[in-house]
Amino acid sequence: MSTTWTVPAEVVRVVDGDTIDLRLDLGWHISYSAKVRISHINAPELNTAAGQAAREYARTILPVGTKVYFSSYRLDKYGRPLGSILLPNDETFASKMLLAGHAEPVT
Repeated sequence: MSTTWTVPAEVVRVVDGDTIDLRLDLGWHISYSAKVRISHINAPELNTAAGQAAREYARTILPVGTKVYFSSYRLDKYGRPLGSILLPNDETFASKMLLAGHAEPVT
């Protein structure tokens, strides 16, 4: 049985099109900074022009300081929280990246 947890978070840095540094608010004045991996999408690698474009587009969606919610259900193979970012307008970061053509779906 897997458990999903959702916490308020603040964008610290966009690493690339599918990896974001967040400050997670765990409650009781406890925060945790984490490099999170966005589930269900794969963005091009940064060493390509498409990867650079994906990161720049992601930065327009998630400027530093943006308040979001992060939902996670497990860690990825590198130990990063894996999950989704819910934007203030109730859209997901992944859906915006997919619609803009800066990421591909992963099942």
